[in-house]
Amino acid sequence: MQLDKQHPTPVYLQLKEMLRNQIEQGFYHSHQKLPSERNLCQLHNLSRMTARRALKELVNEGLAYTRVGKGTFVGSKPRNTNIQLRKDGNLENFNFTKNTTRYYQQKLVERLLSFDSVGSEQLIKEALATHPVEVVATEIFPEVIQKLEKRCQRGEACILAKNYAVTTLRSHLIAMVNATTTVETGPKVLLACAPEDLDEIGLLLLALILRRRGFRVIYLGPNVTTVDFHQVIEATQPQLVCFTATRPESVSELSDLSQQWHRNLGSLTQKSSRRFLDTVFAFSGRVFVKNPSLISQIAGLYLGDTIESAVSKIEGLFSQKKH
Repeated sequence: MQLDKQHPTPVYLQLKEMLRNQIEQGFYHSHQKLPSERNLCQLHNLSRMTARRALKELVNEGLAYTRVGKGTFVGSKPRNTNIQLRKDGNLENFNFTKNTTRYYQQKLVERLLSFDSVGSEQLIKEALATHPVEVVATEIFPEVIQKLEKRCQRGEACILAKNYAVTTLRSHLIAMVNATTTVETGPKVLLACAPEDLDEIGLLLLALILRRRGFRVIYLGPNVTTVDFHQVIEATQPQLVCFTATRPESVSELSDLSQQWHRNLGSLTQKSSRRFLDTVFAFSGRVFVKNPSLISQIAGLYLGDTIESAVSKIEGLFSQKKH
């Protein structure tokens, strides 16, 4: 859904409807902070009064509430007509989702192949207004990249088009991660690409979902060096460390890092080691899906072949620790 300043419907009502749809589709959860007036103005090129009236309408409808000096937050029971959460926390996808995800996948491929930045941005905003953010991130974006990779392999698209698509989708994933409210409690997870590995799409997907599931995510991204890694561990003291690898060349680096990790645990003083003995070293990534024999080279917990598997295993780890 796009804001049309030439439409007879007032813009503030259009913005209210867009935010309402995002709440109902699960983009924002109960008690999650909504974008501020300033952010809405910058994103949609609006006046402060227009953004304020849209947020006020949401409050009047009971979909949101305000906290003085804090902002506007989603109400405790937002309506949800198309998407529901099962008891296990996974999304129930209805037919409209299966049909429309294919539509957005195909249209995005077309726009990205033609380097249509405006059209791509509009499609992504529309997808986010009509689908839960996890569906857009895990079902639309990865499929678009796969389709473009296949076209490149067949000689139907140039590598620059694929690189442009990855850069565009990566920027949106980063924005989604940053827009997700960071919790003050919850298990602390450190995420990073394997040394010498720069492909962070899968890692961003994992960061996004874990944040939305209540984990405190420390996102390091690519360009992690073994020298700095242990200093970061000392400073952050995470309960889980997870690396992703996409290239065979990164596996040997990750293998050395995992072995060094376990050696360092043994050399720590008894007082220091108590903080790290319960920390789990985990890994995943496309390179292990393509070549499962590489899994045994890493001294750690393999999180599985998919994002869903990784999230499930991580949640299972901390569920066991509670008991």
